[in-house]
Amino acid sequence: MLFHKMDPKALTVCASTVNKSFLELYLLAKLSSVIYADRDAGNIKNSQNLTTGHSPMLDPSVVYVMQRSFTDFDECATDVRQWNLDLRQLDCGAFSGNVLQFGVGNAHISEARFGRMLIQSGLPPAGLRTIAIPAVRDTRFVWRNQKITGEDILVFPPNAELDAVSTPEFHVFTCSFPADTLEQAAEDLQLGSLTEVLGPTEVFRCARTRVAAVRRCLQRACQAVRGGSHIPGETELSIVISFELPRLLLMAIANSSTVRRRPPGRKRDHALSRARDYIDQFADESIQVGDLCRVAEVSQRTLEYAFLERYGVTPKSFLVALRLNNVRRDLRRADPGQRIADIANRWGFWHMGQFAADYRKQFGELPSQTLERVLARCCAHN
Repeated sequence: MLFHKMDPKALTVCASTVNKSFLELYLLAKLSSVIYADRDAGNIKNSQNLTTGHSPMLDPSVVYVMQRSFTDFDECATDVRQWNLDLRQLDCGAFSGNVLQFGVGNAHISEARFGRMLIQSGLPPAGLRTIAIPAVRDTRFVWRNQKITGEDILVFPPNAELDAVSTPEFHVFTCSFPADTLEQAAEDLQLGSLTEVLGPTEVFRCARTRVAAVRRCLQRACQAVRGGSHIPGETELSIVISFELPRLLLMAIANSSTVRRRPPGRKRDHALSRARDYIDQFADESIQVGDLCRVAEVSQRTLEYAFLERYGVTPKSFLVALRLNNVRRDLRRADPGQRIADIANRWGFWHMGQFAADYRKQFGELPSQTLERVLARCCAHN
């Protein structure tokens, strides 16, 4: 085939002299098979040959792989690499999560599955541009006040915080690249500057086939790492991460059928924001639903609709869930000999029997079991 015979430099020149659909066809239909076939035939001597004069390969000298299953969401938030995460569990039941992360050079790829409804906050990898893609089509969650579907691609603005509410079926890929890697990809595809491609938009509704192409690329890379068949930094995986993936992402975004801008603020959204700010500010006090209605300047019914729409629980249940999360966090930090009752009292739980039952319903274990597991882990590390 023609693609097999063409030098990568010639491909780039050809793409720049005709139109970008030529390079799109190459990337979407032939990139992986051609590169791998040429490599096996000895035509690719090293990864630099693929992109001479364009998008330099990411430095494979910095390599890590982290693959873990979690039964504790606080432990998950602590152990995840590169991200600064804070997780709070809203629904009831034992938590389960699976995270795969790997990096090549300054690029970081993550695949995460969480089995409970969570409030997710924090920061993505510092100094990089982060893009998220739902790992399955049939998905729904809220990200930065926008409802996300399986055909959306999410672009974190520079220095933007993670602000999401995920359902128990949450499954997502995230890709974090140096800005110059994406800039070069945009230039190679003749899309203009990265700023022109992304603009102020955070969520792009993309064609199903293009999102599917991105997913297949990420699934292939993650499966290779998960199965141990490739180590990040090897030529094949470096090509996928540094060359193929950024271009597939930008092509999907540039050809998105619908640009989804942030919806104008509604009364319900403003009320929810004021209520959350009040909860965060006075977390260690005994907050009542009436207090939230007063600061949000809405009726109890309006506030309930707002919480149910965003978090799937009423304001009262939300307050109880956060207090239980705070107890759990303090139990995980407790010193030997510290009493569970003292920690529970600190967060407004005075009836120990009811507290233990509520805690077990929320997290699938008794507070004493949380404490015992933490202490056992500390002893093991010592």
